[in-house]
Amino acid sequence: MAGLLFAALTPGTAQTVSQRTQLEVFRDSIALVHDSTALIAAEKRLIGHAAHEARDSAMTHLELGFIALRLGDVAGHKHFEDAGSEFQWVVDLQPTWPYGWFGLGLAELGTGDAAISVLRGLQAALGKDALTRSANDFARSAEVDPSFVRGLVELSNTALRQRINLRLGVALAALRRAASTPAGSNPEVLLARARVEREVGSADSARIAINALVARQPASPTVLLEESRVLFALGDASGGEAWYRGLEHADTAALALYRADLLFVLPDSVLRAFDAATGPARGALMRRFWTLRDDDELHARGERLAEHYRRLEYARRNYRLASTHRHYDIVERYRPPVADFDDRGVVYIRQGTPDARASLELPGVPFNESWVYHRGDQPDLLFHFVAREGVTDFRLIESALDILGYASAVRLESTGDIQGRDAPMVQNFLNRARGISVDSAAHLRQRFSDAAMSRTAEAILRSRQPLNPVYSKLLGSGRGSASGLESDERTLGSRSIRLGTSSDSWRRAYAAELPARASVIAAGGDSATPRLHLVYAIPAGALGNGDHAPRIRASVLALDGRKAASIDTIDTGYRLVSTPAGDQLVGMLVLPVSGGRYTARVAVETRRAGVTSDRDTLLVAPRHGSMPGLSDVVLGSRDVPLFWITADGDTTWVNPVEVFRSSEPMQLYFEVSGIARDSSYRVEMTVSRPGSHSFLHRLSGIFGSSGAALRLAFTQPPSRADFTTVHRELVLQKLSPGRYVLDVTVLAAGGERATRHQEFTVVR
Repeated sequence: MAGLLFAALTPGTAQTVSQRTQLEVFRDSIALVHDSTALIAAEKRLIGHAAHEARDSAMTHLELGFIALRLGDVAGHKHFEDAGSEFQWVVDLQPTWPYGWFGLGLAELGTGDAAISVLRGLQAALGKDALTRSANDFARSAEVDPSFVRGLVELSNTALRQRINLRLGVALAALRRAASTPAGSNPEVLLARARVEREVGSADSARIAINALVARQPASPTVLLEESRVLFALGDASGGEAWYRGLEHADTAALALYRADLLFVLPDSVLRAFDAATGPARGALMRRFWTLRDDDELHARGERLAEHYRRLEYARRNYRLASTHRHYDIVERYRPPVADFDDRGVVYIRQGTPDARASLELPGVPFNESWVYHRGDQPDLLFHFVAREGVTDFRLIESALDILGYASAVRLESTGDIQGRDAPMVQNFLNRARGISVDSAAHLRQRFSDAAMSRTAEAILRSRQPLNPVYSKLLGSGRGSASGLESDERTLGSRSIRLGTSSDSWRRAYAAELPARASVIAAGGDSATPRLHLVYAIPAGALGNGDHAPRIRASVLALDGRKAASIDTIDTGYRLVSTPAGDQLVGMLVLPVSGGRYTARVAVETRRAGVTSDRDTLLVAPRHGSMPGLSDVVLGSRDVPLFWITADGDTTWVNPVEVFRSSEPMQLYFEVSGIARDSSYRVEMTVSRPGSHSFLHRLSGIFGSSGAALRLAFTQPPSRADFTTVHRELVLQKLSPGRYVLDVTVLAAGGERATRHQEFTVVR
């Protein structure tokens, strides 16, 4: 060690390969020293040597600079400034030597930015922050010697870490100049070039670099991760195989990269399992995670992982924070685990592209945005963001009116710009912002005497009208109803934050919505094998010119996420029929399953439009058991010619639009299992209006009004089989037009029961 610390390296006018090698050996040797006392002693001796014998030796000052850098790592921040002085001396003595500029870049990184956040922001805005200064120095090292590998790699890494004043163009130019030098084929340089080319949007060039690197290091987990990123950037979902191979063999450095990519999408429980897993078990965990999402949202295997990386790249380009030092207003409820992106980035990575956006630009109003995600029959996800500390730091807030901010209410209260009777209301708003109350913020626009504030509150509500009906209601509400509506709007925002920042989704998107109906019926099959019947109906008028047979996608998942059945096909077996709901394109497909509980989702698509159902819960009754089992109730009519033939030769009619004429009898079919052989059972059927099962409606039955429009009961005779089918006909003539619910209950001799419900509509 001592020999390395004090060896006299011969200076010269040009830095030789031998000198660079000796410097790298020197750096490696001091990297092993963790005792600051030994380093300080060595530094003093070198300073003495330089003062008496080698004052103008660039090599001696390089040694001193690298010792100071190591001291900065071991002993404290101030040594980085000493290192900067030494490397500046080298640059003055030998400006064409790359190591002097390289050392300056390292010293700038060690020195860092100002401790005061305001000054840090000013430094960044002026391009004087540590990352920009160091990137400039690394760029100069690559400029004076395009074959200098260390400078090229550090320049690239620093440019990729920058959040503003990006030097990616400088890094890319340096890497491309180096392509014709020996450094161009260096694995570290190839990896750096692939990353920078991909980051600037040159995915094809990145692929050339990564292919050259894969040929040299096909098993490197870091290389495999970058290969997958490049393929995903090219829209190639096959990058998933490289991604999984790299994950299974990831070392500590590669694993940190994987974890950073996954941090904003993995639930806490999965992240803990990820951290605990190793090798193939880690890969299997992630395969299950991403496969479940592919199957759940009706995507091909591997597409969801590729979509995640598309979202990551978009978030890095559009929502990356300029500074990771964040200070929160009281109304800014969400606190992300890592401050890489603003809150829009967090939501985007989890939920994807919003269905609609809204904003309001007015003098004195902070930058703001609202996003909505429509979710079919489920409530929308509605997010509000406000940026009070700059255009790159949007924070989630619960209500659109929180754009006005806690500070605005404080200003109104402190300046006396509120009528005396309104002071309690302002205090309620302040309390609500502190989480104490949820009094109506909508009253701000009605009760503040500050005219500008009233107009601003109203403008905010008007700008959000296209996103959700609650804003039109708030604008038209009086004082008596505004408080409840404002509470509803805030609850929607709070719920959206909770769900949107803890879940992820990727619903299939279509250029136009197809007004089709589709459902999965848990009925069919024989005494050994249950089946599901997928039925759909498309209004004939919804088909455009050039539309042909519809494409049907469906996935049926067990409750543990395992795929139980799926289909993705062009259905050429459809037929055009006249139904009570008009002319419809109808079809039916069959999926075999076993008994159990499942969830199912269906998509119906034409060339121009499509629709995806919400995920429905299915109960497939087992064919054998000790408790009564009941299939879904299948409703059909002979005037809608869609049917299947049961195992015993009977016809089961299906009406996928669930609309029936009162003049046409309804055909019913269901399956019963779990009844002891040679035992009879009772069937009870009730037709009633929706809502008749509510507590108030049941209470009215005590006084003689049951709410049932039709009742039917019968006893099914004993059977020698464990599984029986029931066909019945229900006359609808006594039913007035409207929506109804059919309840079917099977009661065994011992009192055990099973019940199913099915809704339908009656028309004249």
